[in-house]
Amino acid sequence: MADAPPGTPYHRIARTVRYRWWVPPVALVILVALVFLLQVLVVNIAGLVALLAGSPPEGTAIFGWVVPDFAVTLILTAMMIPAALLTARFVQRRRMGSLVSVEGRLRGRWLLICLGLALCGVAASLVYHFVLNEAVTPGQPFLGPFEGAGTFAIAVVVIALFMPFQAAGEEIALRGFLMQAVGSYGAGPDEAGGGRALDRFLRGPVLAILVSGGVFALLHNYDMLGKADVAVFGLAIAWLTWYTGGIEAAIALHVLHNALGMGLSAYHGTLADAGTGAADLANLAGTVIEVGVYTGAVVLAARWLGLRRTVPGTEPAEPPAAPSA
Repeated sequence: MADAPPGTPYHRIARTVRYRWWVPPVALVILVALVFLLQVLVVNIAGLVALLAGSPPEGTAIFGWVVPDFAVTLILTAMMIPAALLTARFVQRRRMGSLVSVEGRLRGRWLLICLGLALCGVAASLVYHFVLNEAVTPGQPFLGPFEGAGTFAIAVVVIALFMPFQAAGEEIALRGFLMQAVGSYGAGPDEAGGGRALDRFLRGPVLAILVSGGVFALLHNYDMLGKADVAVFGLAIAWLTWYTGGIEAAIALHVLHNALGMGLSAYHGTLADAGTGAADLANLAGTVIEVGVYTGAVVLAARWLGLRRTVPGTEPAEPPAAPSA
């Protein structure tokens, strides 16, 4: 199974020795088809469970209750994980771990560090919204009405169980597979035509970051300002994925960002509308603050730790023997 050569940046990992220009679009079509088939399977299984439970599906509602229906929505997005991993392994003929980082695996210690740093970014956004609320509507409660302890507790359990996989699915598909598919174009410096301006641009990270962030925004059913909000978020974590050589930083912020948003929706009893809606300039500013604080913290931490950003070289198993006299 082919691997990217040592020194390859994250967005170029898909350009292995077996790379051909037609492989990325074919792999993308197969990925979309696999996601669709897996989602159909999940919907059918959920419908069968609902039928056995005595509540046959009606329209788009499978269980007729927002919390289990929301769980199904999260699982549907999580199906991007096996689809992307299988496509990388059997279509692109490369290690599945290459979708995750330049080291071919999930860097667990770095992920935990990023989760701690993501807390700082989310906290900064919360403080901003709290101060804004006190300045604009003094005396008004920061949180809206409470839905109720029973439903809220069950919703929190569902979010904790399934939302991390939902966020990871989007990251593996968009910051992993798609970003690497776009980054695989453009001849390398040692290849024919590698010195042309177009090839130099294609093998750079800019186009891969823009496509990843743009598609991420388009997949969200928001108004234009809401899509701009999501685009800021998506572009920031796409840049961090390239800069850190893996999707751990993107997963960490995505998980905590979604945990806050979905948790508030559960608190207010608006989980059914969690995937749609509109944004305003205040929310957009909060997102800018969140990703700004987080990006700065991740860059400093990555530099301090000397985080690997390119594919490592092959180290000899044993040091070479000293030459004989």
